[in-house]
Amino acid sequence: MIKKLLLLTTLLAGFTIRAQEPVPHPRLLMREGAQVNAKGSFEKADSIIVAFSDAVLSEPVVTRKMVGRRLLHTSREALKRIFWLGYTYRVHGGEAYARKAIDEMLAVSAFSDWNPSHFLDVGEMTMAAAIGYDWLYGQMTAEERATVARAIIDKGLKPALNEADAWFYRSEINWNPVCNAGMVFGALAVWEEDPDFCRSMLEKSLEARPLAFKAYEGGGYPEGYNYWGYGTSFQIMLESALASAFSASDNGGDNVVVMPGLTGHLADDFLASAEFIRFTSTPAGNCYSFSDSYRKASGQYMQAWMMNKIGDPSLLYPEMRIMEETGYKRLCEERLFPMLLIALAEASEFEITPPKGHYFQCDGTTPIFVYRGGWISRDDDYLGVKGGFAMSSHSHIDQGSFYFESDGVAWATDLGMQDYESLESAGVDLWDMLQDSERWEVFRIGPFSHNILTVNGEVPKVNRTVSFRRTLKPERPSKSTPAGAELSLGHMYDDVLDNYTRKVLFDGADLIVEDHVQAGDSTCAVRWAMCSEANATLYDGHIVLYMNGKHRLLSATTDTSLPELTPHLWPTTYDPSTPDIDGMQYLHETDAPNPGTSLVGYTFTLQPHQKVVLRVKLSKL
Repeated sequence: MIKKLLLLTTLLAGFTIRAQEPVPHPRLLMREGAQVNAKGSFEKADSIIVAFSDAVLSEPVVTRKMVGRRLLHTSREALKRIFWLGYTYRVHGGEAYARKAIDEMLAVSAFSDWNPSHFLDVGEMTMAAAIGYDWLYGQMTAEERATVARAIIDKGLKPALNEADAWFYRSEINWNPVCNAGMVFGALAVWEEDPDFCRSMLEKSLEARPLAFKAYEGGGYPEGYNYWGYGTSFQIMLESALASAFSASDNGGDNVVVMPGLTGHLADDFLASAEFIRFTSTPAGNCYSFSDSYRKASGQYMQAWMMNKIGDPSLLYPEMRIMEETGYKRLCEERLFPMLLIALAEASEFEITPPKGHYFQCDGTTPIFVYRGGWISRDDDYLGVKGGFAMSSHSHIDQGSFYFESDGVAWATDLGMQDYESLESAGVDLWDMLQDSERWEVFRIGPFSHNILTVNGEVPKVNRTVSFRRTLKPERPSKSTPAGAELSLGHMYDDVLDNYTRKVLFDGADLIVEDHVQAGDSTCAVRWAMCSEANATLYDGHIVLYMNGKHRLLSATTDTSLPELTPHLWPTTYDPSTPDIDGMQYLHETDAPNPGTSLVGYTFTLQPHQKVVLRVKLSKL
């Protein structure tokens, strides 16, 4: 009998689509009889998942433990356990894995709530319970199914009806894909329990879906490397769930496509951002760590899904290298790791070869420029330059900063993020982004740890956007044709400077940073800084950086006679015995320590309206 179809109008691609009921369980990610790619070079990944599943069998179930205002740690542990155990059961069998996953579901179902005041916690927990419910539907008793389904509805889906907590529907940042993915998984998992309600929840998430793609405008991701991994991984989970949960037919008959997923338009910039994440991992295994990122790169295995859509197996080359070199111990959003093998099952024969490009540039909220010398050696050269907007989500005051790596050393780096709880528990108002916010006093977030100029010890204007004036992309960088970028930065300092532009160049051997600065109406105390993972020492008026037997000389010259151009080594970790730097307190007791890093640079003074070209060179010794 032909089922009654409901006409759904979506905002996703400007067309009307018809929807039917989801396919039977299991319907999320892997249907009945679905295979995974766990052979050859991917066999190790499968063994990692099985080994974890074996180890967790003897562990007590998760408990409701808050960390500050978050339940997120527990939600993520539950998601990892249930997803990995469910994968192991479905791919390899073994009733013990199914039983343990069910016990974990029953444990979280008994929680008083899933902490809707911080809805990421609900989103991830709902996804955890939904995957387990769907995948192990036939292994649960009727009573167990009823318990888990009720928890998904009451503690996962219904809290999203509270607009105060569910602001993620209006979000353009990572909260949108993470929370909406949880809602989509929950609604699809328990569809039969209340079809009308689940359909309405699904529609709400699909209406919010286009907003998630706004973050990718320009082909980048404004929240940086780590949050691309977070937001994009969950967006891919959402797309994959939609694609797997409904039947499709080309003949327009009873089995018509349903909900967007792959039938709705995937924004071009969303797919293009796969190139962003490929270029923001560095030759030495670090990442271009601007905004709230960690300094080490993680295996971005969701590139397997991107590979399927784009048809470029080289997207996986850097990721497989990271995973294999680290023994699969650095995985981006590791709780979702089975998706590597699930996504690869859709791929036809392919060979993972090194990429060929050397340049990447994106626009959007956070424009960046990257030159990468090669893809095979850890010693390859790497230069990153960024513009951006300090008041955008998870951003730092680092507009005009640069990252430089060569010979396996991060000579110029970004310290990345500090754990939020360490700051929130100390009473730091971390999420206020106005000019006078405490946020900018955090060393890793504010201006004084970044590779930029500061003037008079003040915070540059946070409400100004910085973009590139031009970029240089020669086939091979040389002294006559360097690679790099030029930015206009004067508007960030317009209360103290008349003008300021910066050029960051790599000539095939040396890094050159050229700052054209003109003072405003008053005398200006200017500080040029660079943070490094190398050791530093002063020698004959210059700064020598050294690490792993490699040495670089940092030297500075100007086109005019200044009263004094003074080299400095500043601390990067708070010490109560020396809290002040040049008379200003840049470091605080609440700041995370930064062992193994150096902060070097120069200070000089400009008289009113005086112009100077400061040329700082980092050259090999």
